[in-house]
Amino acid sequence: MVKSVTVFCASSTKADKVYQQSAFDLGCILANAQIKCYYGGGRVGLMGELAKAMVERHAEIEGIIPQFMVDEGWDNPDVHEIVVDDMQSRKKMLITFPDAIVALPGGCGTLEELMEAITSRQLGIITAPIVIVNINEYFTPLINMLNNAISANFMRLEHKKLWVEVNKVEDVLSAINAAPKLENARGIAAM
Repeated sequence: MVKSVTVFCASSTKADKVYQQSAFDLGCILANAQIKCYYGGGRVGLMGELAKAMVERHAEIEGIIPQFMVDEGWDNPDVHEIVVDDMQSRKKMLITFPDAIVALPGGCGTLEELMEAITSRQLGIITAPIVIVNINEYFTPLINMLNNAISANFMRLEHKKLWVEVNKVEDVLSAINAAPKLENARGIAAM
């Protein structure tokens, strides 16, 4: 049973409304399922919408944010915060704390977090299922690149089990529950 989820997503306020609405909807879904949410701690963009949905429903949400972002005023005063020293500490907590990881569309930070989560699962550092929400085919180029890495033998075919792709947030919880278990991740980490 999933009790907590990390959500990687953007802080951009200029992203299309469909992405922001999806973040809000995911927050509603997690809140209604009484699933705790960890996220990057921002108050605007997709992060802000996710947090708003959780806070409005009195659900448990925790922002993990570096001190320099707090100093800049980028944090969200409506959520409980864990303030860390740097981005590396933030990422480690976001990846290792939850029972599952969900990636919504985002920029470099989101992509970096997602790739580190996939790598951590590949190496057996984490076992949390990873769900990529491919709204409007946003992640299709990345998924094609991962498949290309498999085709070129930089990854194994079994590595396709490291993530699950869905097209809408309404499918996230069922995807988490149906995600393949990796019994011996380290055994398939190397070629």
